[in-house]
Amino acid sequence: MLVRVSEIGLANLFEIFSRKTAITPLLNSFALVLLVTATALVVGIIQAWIVVRSNLEFKLLVTISAIAPLAIPSYIAAFSWLSVFPSFSGLFAAWLVLSLCTSPYVFLAISAALVRNNRTTEEVARTLGYSQWQTLRLVTWPEIRTAAYGSGLLASLYVLSDFGAVSLLRFETFTRAIYTAYRAGFDRTTAAALALLLIAVTLILLYLHSQLPETTSRRSEKSTEVNPDQIGKWRVPIIIGSFVWLAAGTLLPVGSLTYWNIRGRSEADLGAIARALINTTGYAVAGGFVITLIGIAVAIIAVRYQSRISRLTERSIWISHALPGIVFALAFVFLSNRFLPSIYQTNVLVLLAYLGLFLPNAISVLKTPFTQIPTSLDEVARSFGYNQIQVIRKVLIPAALPGILSAGAFVSLTIIKELPATLILRPTGIETMATKLWAATSVNAFASAAPYAALLIILAGIPALLLNQEIRKAQISSNLNTNNNSNVERA
Repeated sequence: MLVRVSEIGLANLFEIFSRKTAITPLLNSFALVLLVTATALVVGIIQAWIVVRSNLEFKLLVTISAIAPLAIPSYIAAFSWLSVFPSFSGLFAAWLVLSLCTSPYVFLAISAALVRNNRTTEEVARTLGYSQWQTLRLVTWPEIRTAAYGSGLLASLYVLSDFGAVSLLRFETFTRAIYTAYRAGFDRTTAAALALLLIAVTLILLYLHSQLPETTSRRSEKSTEVNPDQIGKWRVPIIIGSFVWLAAGTLLPVGSLTYWNIRGRSEADLGAIARALINTTGYAVAGGFVITLIGIAVAIIAVRYQSRISRLTERSIWISHALPGIVFALAFVFLSNRFLPSIYQTNVLVLLAYLGLFLPNAISVLKTPFTQIPTSLDEVARSFGYNQIQVIRKVLIPAALPGILSAGAFVSLTIIKELPATLILRPTGIETMATKLWAATSVNAFASAAPYAALLIILAGIPALLLNQEIRKAQISSNLNTNNNSNVERA
């Protein structure tokens, strides 16, 4: 990206940045990031507090309304709203859809922080005369703010990188402007300049997050009974608000997909749907396998053979996690055209882009199982004459197999839902569920788009189910270990 931009000169670069085509996306993206992040934080924190700390009887309703939107990609949520309200567009539309899609991340992070938090400190504050609001502000907030900052950053990066929802809702942000310059205007230089500006904004967000104060939650060693916080007069508004959020984030998309699938079943092109399904499955399986395989190597090096080089390698890989998919796609277009034209618009280039985008996802899952394997197993294997490769192949990989399967499922799930990189880099004539959905929805062909949206959610649900099962097994195992340790201590 830097090489392409450097070819036009600094003066021309600033001239591009001063155009309305750059200023408008900058201001729109800035406004959308602020609004969505603030909304996601407020909604997610309130939902987490209600579920973990309050005396509300309908916690299941709040939990479902908080988590269910996580299963629906932002562009499918945008499609659902557009199919019901054809004029649904602009800042408000983008704010609503992206707030629904990002608040689950905040809810999950804050819920975990509240569960870990030592409630005894809050009880002491209440006995000293602090009101419920003062306790939340002065005692609870310092304990959970690290989780809030992290999930807020995740929401901000999600908004900056989103392409499908803002494009369908016709709101001009960086990603839409970059795609328009590249596809409609055939202006790769302007697209590269805007991508560079987007990278700069992303790096600024990461820097600001690194400067925020951190707090480690304190967890009590002894389990104590504490009284739940009282909802009081807010009970009815909270129940109504939870149902409205559930309707907006889950019921409307599901109802819309059901309606359009029934209405358009006679018009469905089964051949096109089958081809898109095969292509999507092929990308998910191939990408999941390749990325997990390379992730295993990186995770083993990072955990078992720590050095300055291994740490630098891991950090450099993680930088790509913050870059939007459309920026990655444009960079790969330039690199392939300049240095490897033979792989341009081939599946190889698509898989390479997936590798750059989603390798951090695999590493984040794989490091945990390899960390949990005792190093004594390596030493025992070597005492039997195993060399380094044999130790990895016969000891480490079998022991970490459940985590490896989880990583593969997680990466495959991410690839299934990916849109901008696939849209730009796929070979001519190759369509996936996501690209067919985007193409049909962009021309308001909702009946044609509905089967792809429904199958996309079902297809994404398979690795999500596998991943959830592994997480539940890990939680059960962790609880058993904790109980065993407690029994040993009491004995």
